[in-house]
Amino acid sequence: MWERHMWKWVDWWLLGTMVVLQITGMVTLASATYTTGWSKAMRQGMWMVLGWGMFFLAMRCDFQRWARWAHWIYLGNLFLLVLVLLVGYEQYGAQRWLKIGGITVQPSEFAKASLIITLATFVAENRKGLRELGTFLRTGIHVGIPFALVFLQPDLGTSLVLLAIWLGMLFFVGAPLRFLVATVLTGILLFAVGWHQGAIKDYQKQRLLAFLDPYSRANKEGYHIIQSQLAIGSGGLTGKGLFQGRMGKLGFVPAQHTDFIFTVVGEEGGFFAASSVVLLFSVLLWRLLTVMAETESLIGASLVAGVFCYFATHIFINIGMTMRLTPITGLPLPFFSAGGSNLVVSCFLLGIAQSVAARRKRLVFG
Repeated sequence: MWERHMWKWVDWWLLGTMVVLQITGMVTLASATYTTGWSKAMRQGMWMVLGWGMFFLAMRCDFQRWARWAHWIYLGNLFLLVLVLLVGYEQYGAQRWLKIGGITVQPSEFAKASLIITLATFVAENRKGLRELGTFLRTGIHVGIPFALVFLQPDLGTSLVLLAIWLGMLFFVGAPLRFLVATVLTGILLFAVGWHQGAIKDYQKQRLLAFLDPYSRANKEGYHIIQSQLAIGSGGLTGKGLFQGRMGKLGFVPAQHTDFIFTVVGEEGGFFAASSVVLLFSVLLWRLLTVMAETESLIGASLVAGVFCYFATHIFINIGMTMRLTPITGLPLPFFSAGGSNLVVSCFLLGIAQSVAARRKRLVFG
């Protein structure tokens, strides 16, 4: 239940940063797509309205209530992931979307929020056993099922986000470091086996090889990386001006309104704008860490830890791949990339973080 005095404890830095990022993201998306009309920007605006609705719903709801629904959230998420494999809409060689009338949704985005809620609940219910191997392995099974279903779509990027959320949350709640290190090493070994046994798709292999040497595949998989770097570099210090970028609008940078939207920031706003966006995301992550540190409730701290891992992974991988710091994985940049599912989930998760922030003082003084 939301009480009037809770507005006093809302994290206004977090809220203000979210608003500025969304406005900046909408302007950037409009610039990236205006040559083909305003339909994409208008559609994103409608998703933003829904996102804010989910934000306020999550903020006003006591975060501890999510624990009561965790079982059904987990099962509902698995149902959607199985459904998308059976009757999902295929695009770009992947079956990741469900079409409901004229609306397309991506259940794998909801899987991230589902994992955060259900894993936080599991951690809170098993706090005494977090340092035991058996409990650690149970969390692995918990994430392993949705991970496998997402990987089969195939969606390597989202699979990596699920793993990052899992390992990050366990790190923040104090799981033994030896378990985490052993898991990472095991994952690297399994990836190597999967590479040689065909579990990694050929196009995924080519993306990784192009990351190592993009000019050896300049007309194929390396093309995205090369053009992205050229677009960002061409912006110089101050950029070419809003709506004045040419690399994406002339078709040199593919997917500039989705995966490579940060190139618009770099080309049109230059180093100053790109640095400002990175700074804004840094403030967002800083405030999430602050809320987590000030929360005495284990489930509240675990939820915010999951939200932090979600945003940190998306930001690092998406911006990193535009500058050849990470391989291309197809992850959207929150609040910037076109796509309703990711926008709604991002707003919803920040709503949960604000719910924790607004109730942290009551936990201490109530």
